[in-house]
Order: sequence, then C-alpha cells, then structure tokens
Amino acid sequence: MKDSDFVRRVIGVLTEAKQMQQLLEEDPDREDISGDNVRALLNETMPTIALPSDATPAEIGEALSLQLGPVIERLTGAFSLIFLQLAEVHDSGRTDVSSAEVLQELALRADSLWPGDPDDPEGPDGVL
Repeated sequence: MKDSDFVRRVIGVLTEAKQMQQLLEEDPDREDISGDNVRALLNETMPTIALPSDATPAEIGEALSLQLGPVIERLTGAFSLIFLQLAEVHDSGRTDVSSAEVLQELALRADSLWPGDPDDPEGPDGVL
C-alpha cells in the first residue's frame, strides 16, 4: 500500500468521525451510530498477521511488533501530516475554507505528498 493510500484512509477516518459528530450534535440520543466505518477503514491498512502456532508470548510480541510497527508508523505519519495541514489553515486564521475542504484537497493531492513513495510500483514521481 502506498503512503498516499494511508493518507486517503486517514482522511476517510476523519471525515467519518466528523459526520458521526454532526449526527450526534443533531440528536444526542441516536443509537444508530457506530464506528464500523472507521474500523473498516483502519482494518484495510492492517496486514494479515502470521504467527507460528507454537510461538511463545515473547515471540508473538516480537512478530506483532515487526509486522504491525511499519503500518503504525505510516498511519502515524499520515495522521501527523493531515493534522499539520489542518493546523496550518487554522493558525493562519483562514475562514474561507472549511476543514472538510482542506481534507478534500489533501485527498486530491495525496499522490504528490510523497514523491518517490517506495511502495509505488511506478517509481519516483509516477514515472516508470
């Protein structure tokens, strides 16, 4: 999965969370709201974990760290990038653009945020 895919998943998580917040603000007693969509977006980023059936707790911990660590780092990077972009717009005092518009723009530019993404089969700058 490319880093830009992580950015898009994180934008999806944030967009879904905002929609859930708006629905709950309209009706705090709603019981039909769940985090299923957020979970699904995050689960799409997680690898299938391979563990030996006879692994010790220490080996399981090591395997989970090795297999999940890189994904967690990339998710953290994507959340950080998006937070910084939103914070920059907020701190500049701009009122002509909403957070949803900033997220939409980031989603559209996601491929250009990490030129030369090592997981991009097309190579640096999208050139074979």
